[in-house]
Amino acid sequence: MNVTLLVLIFSVVAMMVTCDLQLSERGAGPGCPLGQRLAFDINTTLEESKRLNNEYFDCLNPEPGMPCFYYSHVFLPFFVTEDTVIGESDRFLDSYTFKVVGGGRTTGSVRNYSEEEVLKFNSLSDSESSQQTLVWTYDDVPESVLLTKEGFIVMSGASNRVRWLCQRNSPCGDLTPVNLLDPDFFFVIEVSNKETARNPFCEHTLRFELHVHGFPLDPVRGLFFMQMTMTVIQTILLCYIGHTCWRLRQKTVYIKKRDGLDEQEGSKQFKAGDAMVKVGSTLRSCFLQLYCIIYRIVQNPMLDHFIMLVVLFDTSTLMAQTFQGVTVRTGWCLSAVDSCLLVFYVTEAVFKILVQGRTYFRNPWNDLDFFIVFMSLLEFTLSLVQSAGGFGSRHASTLFRVLKTLKGARVFRALRLLKAIRFFKGLQAILLTCLESFRSMSSIIVLMFLFLFIFTVIFREMFNESDPEHFGNIFRTIFTLFQILTLDDWSLIYMTSRDNGAPHIIYFLSLYILVELFTFLNLFIAVLVDNFQLSIRKRKLCKSQKSPDVKEGETQSSEKAVEDLEMSQAEIEEELHKEALRHASSGSKHSKRKIELICRHLQLLAAMDQHMQKYRSQACLLDNLVETFFTDRDEVTRSDVVE
Repeated sequence: MNVTLLVLIFSVVAMMVTCDLQLSERGAGPGCPLGQRLAFDINTTLEESKRLNNEYFDCLNPEPGMPCFYYSHVFLPFFVTEDTVIGESDRFLDSYTFKVVGGGRTTGSVRNYSEEEVLKFNSLSDSESSQQTLVWTYDDVPESVLLTKEGFIVMSGASNRVRWLCQRNSPCGDLTPVNLLDPDFFFVIEVSNKETARNPFCEHTLRFELHVHGFPLDPVRGLFFMQMTMTVIQTILLCYIGHTCWRLRQKTVYIKKRDGLDEQEGSKQFKAGDAMVKVGSTLRSCFLQLYCIIYRIVQNPMLDHFIMLVVLFDTSTLMAQTFQGVTVRTGWCLSAVDSCLLVFYVTEAVFKILVQGRTYFRNPWNDLDFFIVFMSLLEFTLSLVQSAGGFGSRHASTLFRVLKTLKGARVFRALRLLKAIRFFKGLQAILLTCLESFRSMSSIIVLMFLFLFIFTVIFREMFNESDPEHFGNIFRTIFTLFQILTLDDWSLIYMTSRDNGAPHIIYFLSLYILVELFTFLNLFIAVLVDNFQLSIRKRKLCKSQKSPDVKEGETQSSEKAVEDLEMSQAEIEEELHKEALRHASSGSKHSKRKIELICRHLQLLAAMDQHMQKYRSQACLLDNLVETFFTDRDEVTRSDVVE
């Protein structure tokens, strides 16, 4: 009997030790109640995250049994204490530390971090602030946030909002997609109350894996894409410049051979000063050729067609980003494309400013393009500053909120669609007519608001008791009158006041609609139509005269640039002739008189060549004027016949 009792006691003690060991493996401390453990409440976390973010985007290929969350959404983890003995669970409301202790791009590459890495990726201590290694931060962190000695954030059941940060030097920073879909990452999370437990005898530790998808493009990598695009443009431009300089070199050799100069004999007698003159003239010619190339590119209509295609492609990407599903799956690639397209806009603006100078800003459409490019660069610079840091990690969440407000500059990307107006003359005429109409309609707008204020006071004083929902205060009355101005549900407003003993409101409603809608609003439209007719007449007059004020300055600057190029080319050729003559005279036995005659002959040839070029350009300009005259006359004749 005693032996049986001893065996029974020994079995009970062994079962308790085994259960205690199992609970310790599951995260329960030795002082916790028997059978109690900490668990991750997946269902509550998903529901609360969806409620806070108003939406939930699951992974395209979710792992079974592993929750998946979107990077840009706030993560709200919830935990429960489970009692495995009686099968009950309660919400865990104690304070705890939330740490990322492991991670990887795939489930097979997940590794545990060392203690130094865990401190570097999770601590808000000042010693780690300059390394840009934080993985996450507490969303809307207060100034008096509780931290442990190591700098870990102390969270609780009521304060558990996690914002993924993934700074550049963190393991999840600057991720690249494996395919066209946005990159994702697997985190190993450790939740523990060892340093913050209210009951020091019951400590919980829990580890679980978390799948996060939809990581955005790092702004520094976006800058890399911009540099690569600029490199491609520069390479194409340099190849074209090299080809042009090679043709100029061939032309110089041909001139020397035509003048009977042996290049090898002349090169032996070069002095240091002659070499510098030749290098200077060559560099000057290259710069002039570069300016000439940029001028031809800007004046070429193919540039406008190419920019139009870029604008249409950019429009399609912006429209795609309005669909949340597309942004979640392919936001990284769309951001990379947006960075590359920004380079084309900047290059176009720079080329036009180099060629046209101050005349560029005399065109309002160029001003609109420059404003759009400037705001796009501002938006990109803000994101780049956010990524580069410059602030302590303790203020990372505050910096995130400030820059999140400044990210409103991203809406200016939609202004790029207005660049398409530049390519359609009809849209330009409509927009300019609307802008010019506001000047003449200012008095009408003032009268409309004046009568609106008068009727607001009348309706507020007479019908605030019969219909307090619509006329309870001054602001509700103004909103109601705006609604009546559109004839939206005005009959319901009338029936509400009629049922409450104020049927005479119909007279005031009729008077208000007669004055505001049928008088002032129709007068507003009449002024707009009249301005449209005036703009059509102006366009016809401008077509007949072919002298728009905006293009006059550009034409004059273009003609001046062409003249400067022709004069520069003539000066270069004259220097080449003089240089060839100097080398020929140094190695020949001709008399001084004969050398002067040869010099005079070469100068006459250069002058003749210059005058021939001017004659060709003037003849071409005359042909264009004649062709334009007959084309405009035919168009005017057709329009008169149609009318």
